[in-house]
Amino acid sequence: MTEETKKVALLEEAIRQFNTTSVELEKSYRLLEGQVRQLKDELEIKNQALKESAIEQERLREQAERNDRLAAVGEMAARMAHELRNPLGSIELFVSLLKKGLADDSEKTRWIEHIKTGIDGMDYAISNLLYFTGKPRTNFKTIDLKKVIEEASRFAIHLLQQKEIRCIHSIDTLTQTIIGDEDLLRQVFLNLILNAVDALPPKGTLKIEAEEVIGMHRCHEEGLPGVIIKFSDNGCGIPKESLSKIFDPFYTTKNKGSGLGLAIVHNAIVAHNGIIDVESGADGGTCFTVRLPKVP
Repeated sequence: MTEETKKVALLEEAIRQFNTTSVELEKSYRLLEGQVRQLKDELEIKNQALKESAIEQERLREQAERNDRLAAVGEMAARMAHELRNPLGSIELFVSLLKKGLADDSEKTRWIEHIKTGIDGMDYAISNLLYFTGKPRTNFKTIDLKKVIEEASRFAIHLLQQKEIRCIHSIDTLTQTIIGDEDLLRQVFLNLILNAVDALPPKGTLKIEAEEVIGMHRCHEEGLPGVIIKFSDNGCGIPKESLSKIFDPFYTTKNKGSGLGLAIVHNAIVAHNGIIDVESGADGGTCFTVRLPKVP
């Protein structure tokens, strides 16, 4: 073999080794690239989990603060209600006696009826106070939640039609029953629908969605089955500074109303061992989210 042939053979061997090494390097690069991609995905999942955990902790903190406020105000309201009801009962008794004594005087009897109407209004307001301060009496049984939501919507149909509000139901996924108080939950859903009607302009849209879920962030306890019901509207929204107070008693963003409606709703949901939250966008629109375990 000549010197020239040896050089060519050495060069060919070097090229072959280079090609082999290049292939191995390419394989290593692809493997390393896959590992880096996997690590990035795992890091993204962990970051998302941490973010959800932080959101959940903040939500639970707000819930605890809200419960503390409700308990304090509830105790004060209960004392006021009982103190007012005693003299109110005496006034009602004397009004009844006056009515009997002035049966022949139609004008004064009419005045007494006005007083009686005022007393009835005060008694109703006090009853609402006592209902709010006490834990609602529940009658738990197996109920069809889909049916309860549909019935609540039917009760509000006149107001929905009056303002030409489009009510969209997305609750067909509710196929199983839950344990709950049918009357109490119907009242809760009706209250949330009526709230949306008040906030919506004519020809607005109300969307009611429901789904069955399992998991801590989507139900009340990890691993337990539950249901999420959302009431979303494209109305005027709720000011950001009001969101943390919206379930407080006597707090209202409306020009009329006692401010007890959502506080009573909150108590009813808590009686079911559930959770209610509210979100509202800067450009309007509000979403109330109710989370209920299938078995309280």
